[in-house]
Amino acid sequence: MEIYDNPDRIKLAFGIPFFNIDFNELMHAVGEKAGAKEKTMIFAPSFPWLLDYAKAPHLCPDYADFILATDSELVNLAKKSDIKLKMPLEYFELPEQIARICAHYGYSLLHISETALKTDILVRDGFVPLSWDLFTHFKTTGELDDIDVQSIIGSANNLRPDIVLISARPDSICCCLPKIYEHMHDCVLICIPQDVDKNRIADKVDNIITPLMLLREEIDLLDEIKQTASLALQSSIRTDETCIPAKIEISGTLDAGLIPDLLRTGTRMLDRNFSPALDLSNTHAASVKGMEALCFLGRKFHEAGKKITISKISPALSNNMHRSGAMYFFADVPGIQSRF
Repeated sequence: MEIYDNPDRIKLAFGIPFFNIDFNELMHAVGEKAGAKEKTMIFAPSFPWLLDYAKAPHLCPDYADFILATDSELVNLAKKSDIKLKMPLEYFELPEQIARICAHYGYSLLHISETALKTDILVRDGFVPLSWDLFTHFKTTGELDDIDVQSIIGSANNLRPDIVLISARPDSICCCLPKIYEHMHDCVLICIPQDVDKNRIADKVDNIITPLMLLREEIDLLDEIKQTASLALQSSIRTDETCIPAKIEISGTLDAGLIPDLLRTGTRMLDRNFSPALDLSNTHAASVKGMEALCFLGRKFHEAGKKITISKISPALSNNMHRSGAMYFFADVPGIQSRF
């Protein structure tokens, strides 16, 4: 299916590989995953969350299957650096929109939040399902502790809803989400960092400079890549399937011209049941498209229960990927400790 198998669906912005889909595509994706009873996670950061993320990239879970841009401010900020992100739905409407998707397909929903769903919107717009029993609300204080985590896992595994929607404070999301996701039954888990107390930009002035600097660095990186590419040796991809793990070596510049070869090589290794290591020691630079392709390839291996590691990386590429935050979406990266 194109939503899952097209690398152009991933747009790397602010170091986050956003899935570039609109609401109709989101409805289809949620419906297909929930119907297949596959464990799938959707993460929907907002603009205030992004400001926190700029200082702590590990806050954005790299194991999410979909990371969606759900805030118009976030989309507009990306547009200033010529990155076009589709916004499937507004952040503040996300719970009700997910409820509409459940009503459309007849899926059950466990809603975990400090506030209940705005059922008047569902009634007004004619999205009331045949039975309100499809919706179960688990009320929290916004802050999750170990007792809440055990209760959420127990409720989800007892009720076995098709979709679990969690809205909680960012710090709770960071510390509790991995355990919840690990012990959750096979369902679609949708996670919303609760930014109710963080929507006043005046309270975030100290954070604003950082994402703007990331934008400037990304623009400068594009110019640097153009200059480097003109002087670089011919780019190429080599493989060695005799070593353990199998190796994919990228030389030169990873840009649009090299992406098809990279995807073919990665797909072939996936078909042969390899978990390869990337040797980027001779990779002088990577365009934004190139890093998007790496993120896409890493996700394909993740979906197959495997992973791509980075065994070696050049200093220039390492600096650019560290500054963008893209490094945090690869396993066993040199110089980065475990995130959890």
